[in-house]
Amino acid sequence: MTKLKAIIMDGDGSSITHDGILPDSLRDLMLANPQIHWIMATGRSLDLLRHLPIIDYLSPDVPHILDGGSRLTKTNGDSLLDFFISPAELESFFAQLDLTQIDFLYYYLDEQRSYLYSQQLELWQNRPMFIRAITHDNITEYRQSALANPPTKIFMRVKEFFELHDLTWHNNEKNIDFTAHGVNKGSTCLRLLETLQIKPEQAAFVFNDRNDLPLVLHPELAQITTIKVGDYLPEINATHHVATPYDVAEVLEKLIAEIKQVN
Repeated sequence: MTKLKAIIMDGDGSSITHDGILPDSLRDLMLANPQIHWIMATGRSLDLLRHLPIIDYLSPDVPHILDGGSRLTKTNGDSLLDFFISPAELESFFAQLDLTQIDFLYYYLDEQRSYLYSQQLELWQNRPMFIRAITHDNITEYRQSALANPPTKIFMRVKEFFELHDLTWHNNEKNIDFTAHGVNKGSTCLRLLETLQIKPEQAAFVFNDRNDLPLVLHPELAQITTIKVGDYLPEINATHHVATPYDVAEVLEKLIAEIKQVN
């Protein structure tokens, strides 16, 4: 049996509950197995990830797949790779927006530079996740800000789902992640595993929703052991299927134990 070297995990609904709880069983498993790279693969930016308790148990010595795959960043903020959206892609994005359908646009670069747009700032700007953001209620100003400080990902929450044409994006219901051309969780996971000299068959991935499909369905990552959580994706097969994040540790513990017995 191939040695398991990395366990890659989506956040909300996969390794943690939708209300941000990290199951004790998974926390204890992470603490008991420091020989494994515990890696986050999330649509969240680093500032939003820092609101979750799991960040204290992720491997600090390797980069994590953040912002929907647009950044490879360690938990201390050190960045290995940033895939910035080009000016042409930004212009195309803003040209396609229907402002009546948008709750907010948000992107994060670092502790000093995060940017929030909404026509209803009073609903969003005081939420903990946006408390430090530079705010705009004028889309022209926000566009100019994005061109001057290019994002790696723009997170958009919409009232009604709509598609973006000729751009790279992924959605989970009414949450849409817009990234640079060809950049997603799957492409960046492949880059990370190559950097760490880990083969796909030496990794496992815990996932639950549509935002994870670029990794699950990436042809060069087909040998990754997959653990699907919940029933959001009934059409997607996985190596293992569990009901909730509270069941994830049991599957991972068995995988780790099997490999230890062989070795």
